[in-house]
Amino acid sequence: MENKKRVLLVCSDGGHLAQMLELKELFEKYDYLLVTERAPSTIPLAKTYNLKFVRPRPEGKNRKLGFYISLIQNSFSSLKILLTHRPKVILTTGSHTAVPFCILAKILGMKVVWILSYARINSKASSANLIYPIANRFLVQWPNMTDHYKKGIYVGSIY
Repeated sequence: MENKKRVLLVCSDGGHLAQMLELKELFEKYDYLLVTERAPSTIPLAKTYNLKFVRPRPEGKNRKLGFYISLIQNSFSSLKILLTHRPKVILTTGSHTAVPFCILAKILGMKVVWILSYARINSKASSANLIYPIANRFLVQWPNMTDHYKKGIYVGSIY
């Protein structure tokens, strides 16, 4: 059996996950691990994909405090997953779930590739702004987004 390059695919659920799954033919050529948030809509995917879950972004009354608690917990989960899977590359379609993975991956000497959301047509994204300075590749799906992200590479739509 050939030795496939290890790749970690990280994304929030919803549209970010939908975009990642559009790349299925590409990522299945690698020894991949897909990481997303645990949610009722994502749990069935574990039957089809090599998948791990992290905590979702909290909702409700205390969501701001919950966000930071979740971020800290996901940072520990991120480190454990990175050290266990040992990918060469992190590929992400964002959003907040990807931030601790990308930062820790960069510290560990792994490459980071960020694909800016298809929904970002005219404006920047907070999570993307955090990772932009450390990304090895920063891909955008709309040509005018290279005006916002100068080192962004226009690749067209992944849909």
